Amino acid sequence: MSSVLIVYFSHGGNTRKMAEALAQAVQAGGCQARVQTVQDTSLENLVQADGLLLGSPCYFGNIAGVMKQFLDDSIKLFGKGQLEGKPGGAFVSTGGIGGCGELALMSLLTSQLIHGMVVQGLRKGGHLGPLAIGEPDERVLAECDSYGRQFAALVKRLRG
Repeated sequence: MSSVLIVYFSHGGNTRKMAEALAQAVQAGGCQARVQTVQDTSLENLVQADGLLLGSPCYFGNIAGVMKQFLDDSIKLFGKGQLEGKPGGAFVSTGGIGGCGELALMSLLTSQLIHGMVVQGLRKGGHLGPLAIGEPDERVLAECDSYGRQFAALVKRLRG
């Protein structure tokens, strides 16, 4: 069975709730889901997974520093083809409308694109990936469900 690694950082719990909702949806979509904080994730975990979802709160228009450091450390994998062609996606929580959540999503997606990953977007809702304003509400959790199922289908199609 294909596996999806969901790596996140969460200070207040909102991004964690999104990660958990995505994991349920990925499993409902037919893939194994493993949820880990970025602090508990190794670069080898990225290599072993069939798909990768990254999540972070938005701080000052960007991702959390601990997630940025992890992505900077992933330069060790750059050019080795270990992430190339692997499905990827992102999710973010932010404190308010106009909180630059889409910039944080783009930061997570850009790192994946530079590694040669295949990024999954959404046709409906947040096109770049689920974005919560404050605590994830019913709309965001429904978007996490759609995104997780769609992402699982992509992983199975490309890696299964």
